Amino acid sequence: MSLEWLPTELILMIESNIESKKDLNALICTNTRFFLMFEDKLYKTNTAKEHAAIILWAAKRGLSGTILKCLTAGATVPLLDRFKSHLKDRNAPESITVLPRYPKPHPLTVAAEIGSMPCVRLLIRQGVNPNFLDDNYETPMRQAAGNGHVKVVKFLLKDADAFTGEFKLRRPLKLAAARGHLEVLKVLFSFLDEAPRLLTVKDAAQIIMYEGLWHCHEDVVKFALSKGADVNDESPKPTLRFISDLRSDEHPYRQPFKLTQKHKTIQMIDGVETPGWVCEIPNPLYAALLSRNERILLLMFDYGCDLQQLGPEALRYAILKKDHVLISRLLRMGMIFTPRSFSGGFEQQSQKWENLMMSNMNELGFRA
Repeated sequence: MSLEWLPTELILMIESNIESKKDLNALICTNTRFFLMFEDKLYKTNTAKEHAAIILWAAKRGLSGTILKCLTAGATVPLLDRFKSHLKDRNAPESITVLPRYPKPHPLTVAAEIGSMPCVRLLIRQGVNPNFLDDNYETPMRQAAGNGHVKVVKFLLKDADAFTGEFKLRRPLKLAAARGHLEVLKVLFSFLDEAPRLLTVKDAAQIIMYEGLWHCHEDVVKFALSKGADVNDESPKPTLRFISDLRSDEHPYRQPFKLTQKHKTIQMIDGVETPGWVCEIPNPLYAALLSRNERILLLMFDYGCDLQQLGPEALRYAILKKDHVLISRLLRMGMIFTPRSFSGGFEQQSQKWENLMMSNMNELGFRA
């Protein structure tokens, strides 16, 4: 007789003598009847640690049904992050206060990364904070925006209170711009336009302009300029970067790395010492030259980029970086390197920098 036609009593006796979950799963896979009878038991016998691993595994693959089965069987997912970011001032940026020894991503973060709307919707309905900061200092919004998942971004933005702070959308904007996801940027700017936000449209435009310049996305630069980005603004704040995020010279899809104690660099942000942030070179002309794209450079000049204002500093940055191509380009544009003199107790320190730049010029074959 086929197993499928055995009396229910015999099937229950067979199941009661199966000790291994692997064997029980094999029995369940043999036919639909066994699946309906024993699937719930398979999930209910899992430990909390096993449930967590299964939910994370399912979230990475967009299997919302598996997540729901675990939750129905009594599993839980963290609703609030260990850094208590929901209790901090809404304008406070993420800061590296604690580095988990064994960092794990959150199911919502990985579901947002692959753009799984069913998984994201299910986890949000369970009460997970839409701006959850996981052990790797990643958020669902940053992963969704950085991977171009417009629907997920729109869904997360429905909880507007979670994204009202000045720094809540800064990192998602930067990654989306660096990877050229213009449709995501339009959604985020539409959100900023809807009501007065602590991150203004102009500030957001300045942020994405730099990313577009550094990573050579002409359409992003055009969009930023249309939203009010200033091609002559040398304020350092738009160039602030969380330490694990992309540098100006890195590939937009480079692999993430594990944060360590050495990454607790201190940056003053709004007068507060904030660990985990650094500042890139705040010079739009220098950023445009780094793109090595003539159309982008001409676009900057079309919008009024002031060569006399930005050129001298751009040349000094290029000399410090020993960038022969940029130095040559700026010299052809009429820039001249002239050592500076400082007063107020900085004379000795400034002289060292000037000597270093003159040495770099001579080393590269230029007359200083």
